[in-house]
Amino acid sequence: MKNYYFMAGLPRSGSTLLKSILEQNSNVHASPISPVMELMYWTEDYFKRSEQYQAYPKPNIAHNIIKGMMDQFYMDVNKPIIIDHCRAWPNNVERIKTYLTSNPKIICPVRDVADILASFIAMIHRNKDQISFIDKHLIDHGIPVNDDTRCEHLMSDVGIVEQSLWAQYQAFVKNDTKYMLFVEYEDLIYKQEETMRKIYDFLEVDPYSHDFNNVHNNHREMDTEVWNLKDMHYVRKEVKKISKKPEDVLSPYILNRYKKLEYWKYPDSLYLKNGN
Repeated sequence: MKNYYFMAGLPRSGSTLLKSILEQNSNVHASPISPVMELMYWTEDYFKRSEQYQAYPKPNIAHNIIKGMMDQFYMDVNKPIIIDHCRAWPNNVERIKTYLTSNPKIICPVRDVADILASFIAMIHRNKDQISFIDKHLIDHGIPVNDDTRCEHLMSDVGIVEQSLWAQYQAFVKNDTKYMLFVEYEDLIYKQEETMRKIYDFLEVDPYSHDFNNVHNNHREMDTEVWNLKDMHYVRKEVKKISKKPEDVLSPYILNRYKKLEYWKYPDSLYLKNGN
């Protein structure tokens, strides 16, 4: 029997690292970013809008089609614990409860926004031979390409960082945070064993003794083909932090503009005050 759990959180916050650590446990499959949630959403939307379906509805069949998508997507995985990764899960808790489990458990790796932006900028600088998905957007829209405009795009309504912040925040709006465990990037790096114990306790599954000096990503995504950043999901063998400080990467303008947005730990977060 397969038991489904979920991962969401923010980009560049250690999700690939965390999944690689979890996969040391032979009972766990921790997927790369998965399309299952979107498939469920759009299929449900189709049933609502389809004239053919409305003319001859079969609600139980429609429910089972959507419910079965997770099983179908992981039919090639023979492990009891499956962690499906999609950053939109916090905004879809009710969908999880309707189709998958009455007790959703969503792991949310998080990190200070300045650190996330600095990580993206440093990665772009490392991959100067590639035009990243970020730079492509700027070029396609006639926007000058520099580190400030890159950060502004990431934090725009169509940017991957802001979209993730917004989707996660919806769990606060809907009072669904009881289904979530926030995992700070710094804790994953510096409090490894304690953090992993908290995760296993949250999932209510037996703990496992992990090797933090021998980590491998078993599911490398097509980073060059999709993101044009060849090391976007690269994981180092040893769990350690080597990233630069945000103030060594970002301009004072960006540091000031996107400060104190971490609503999951600051009751007076500027993200909340800005009406997001």
